[in-house]
Amino acid sequence: MKALLALALLALLAIAFAVPRVTIRGSRSASNPPPGWQLGGRAQPTRPIKFLIALKQRNLDQLEDLFWAVSTPGNPEYRNFRSTQEINALIAPAPEEVKLVLNWLATNGVSAKNVKHLGDALEVLATVELVEKLAHTTMYEYINTKTGKNVVRVLGEWGIDAEVSNAIEMIEGLTEFPIPHYAVHKTKTSASPQTLVSIVPESVNAIYKVPSGTANTGNSSICVAEWEDQYFDPSELQAFAKDFAIKIPALIPSHIVGKNDPSNPGVESTLDIEYVTGVSIGTTAWFWIEGDNAWLYTYATHVFNTTPAPLIFSISYGWSEAQQCQYGIGGDECKKLGVNSKNYVIRVNTEFQKIGLRGISLFAASGDSGANGRTDPDCTDKILHPDYPACSPYVTTVGATQITESSGVASLPNPPPGCKNQNCASGGDEVAVSYDQANFASGGGFSWVAAQPTYQTKAVAAYLASGVKLPPSNMFNAQGRGYPDVAAFGSNVLIDQGGIEAVGGTSCSSPIFAGLMGLLNGYVNTKTGRPLGFMNPLIYQMAAAQPTAFTDITVGNNKCTENGCASSCKGFYATKGWDPVTGFGTPVFQEIQSYIEQNVVKPALKQ
Repeated sequence: MKALLALALLALLAIAFAVPRVTIRGSRSASNPPPGWQLGGRAQPTRPIKFLIALKQRNLDQLEDLFWAVSTPGNPEYRNFRSTQEINALIAPAPEEVKLVLNWLATNGVSAKNVKHLGDALEVLATVELVEKLAHTTMYEYINTKTGKNVVRVLGEWGIDAEVSNAIEMIEGLTEFPIPHYAVHKTKTSASPQTLVSIVPESVNAIYKVPSGTANTGNSSICVAEWEDQYFDPSELQAFAKDFAIKIPALIPSHIVGKNDPSNPGVESTLDIEYVTGVSIGTTAWFWIEGDNAWLYTYATHVFNTTPAPLIFSISYGWSEAQQCQYGIGGDECKKLGVNSKNYVIRVNTEFQKIGLRGISLFAASGDSGANGRTDPDCTDKILHPDYPACSPYVTTVGATQITESSGVASLPNPPPGCKNQNCASGGDEVAVSYDQANFASGGGFSWVAAQPTYQTKAVAAYLASGVKLPPSNMFNAQGRGYPDVAAFGSNVLIDQGGIEAVGGTSCSSPIFAGLMGLLNGYVNTKTGRPLGFMNPLIYQMAAAQPTAFTDITVGNNKCTENGCASSCKGFYATKGWDPVTGFGTPVFQEIQSYIEQNVVKPALKQ
């Protein structure tokens, strides 16, 4: 009896003195990894895991005000960018909170040399064994059924000690799976290559009115952001330059962040790097690839803390705004101290503000599944699903256009060698991409999370009041951030990957538009010593004051998805002015440069 009482007393003491913890995320069962992944065995205890702890920030209202001041033409602070140190001084958590989390890591066996302090975040390298101790969980391998690649992720519930829960907003790198890039599409047509309309860099220059010989001579740089093992082969880039008569230096790109594998190039990354270099001639090119334990928060944190950093990024990845923390999972996977996908989006939006305050421009593809989104390919849901980061107010989002095959296409008068047996265009009727020709629909719509920014309220109000046919009002948030902002070619774009092939998608549109802005960024930087930074307030002011800066696209819609056009699919229609299919339309380079000269360069030189 005494022995039983002693055991009972020990049990009560164990409960009394157990370390309380806060559950961060709901449990993942062995049966619910995302599509394309299957559960493997227990992870090796010594396997290294890198993850990012997002610490709670301060003074976010001041950060927001400063961001808009720096980004808005006419404001006294316009283009008065801030350093990483200045921004961190404004928003970083209190030192005692940082110390609390550092002590927690050290107490659980994480060496100080494996913790990188990033102001409002901590990047941690630890073994599986230590992570399981920190998070009170177990970790397993998950295997990609297509590639055989494996990643280590949590299985079951996990949590952190309550003592540090008030200092930590979220942790990235323990549960999320790699987000697939937008698909690269083949044109859906029976036309032969000789009659099919093809787009090459020279087509971009001819149709978007880029003066002959335009090249970057100033301090400007451009980067493509990649995930999901998307690598590039420098020899293919040189072949592209030769085939399309482009002057690309031998050392391109000159900066590679992350590990590139030239022996395993991806179509997405090949397309991206070929078009930012092929369009933005002379602009310093970067290639950025994030690791397996990373998505947008980790990417944005790395960008913000990189000095020097490229001045322009093009991002051809995205996923449903409503499923940012739970790719392929559903349910409660993202819950943590009240944090869900909405909170994840809000935190990443804050990171985008920090990046913009440094003078860096972010461009993103609008998505390839129309207004319905990638997570509802058969249009069975009752609401539309905007893609993220496309629907962030702090990025410039690019939709896709095509030249209609029946428009009497003008061919290039002196086509480069790569246009042999191809009908490379120098003109034609440009419309929003259609599923019938391009095999996808351009993403667009309204954020459910981010309020409509001031820079676009008039343009969006005009669209909603235009009389154009709209989806049912309960399917979208008319007060949310509308996207895309602009558009560029996204159908039958020629790349070089072991030979010339035609591809399509907003994955083409973003690097094309970003590449043109890279030229303008260099022009402004040469004249004034500062880049353009976040461009949306400038774009919307320019479209209102000088509409000739864009070719307005008024034909097309985004009702379809990558799966086709079910009768239940809803979407938006292009019309005069801004619309959530192609934004303000496609660029007229000379007009944009003229506007920037008069409204950015000259005022800056007078100061």
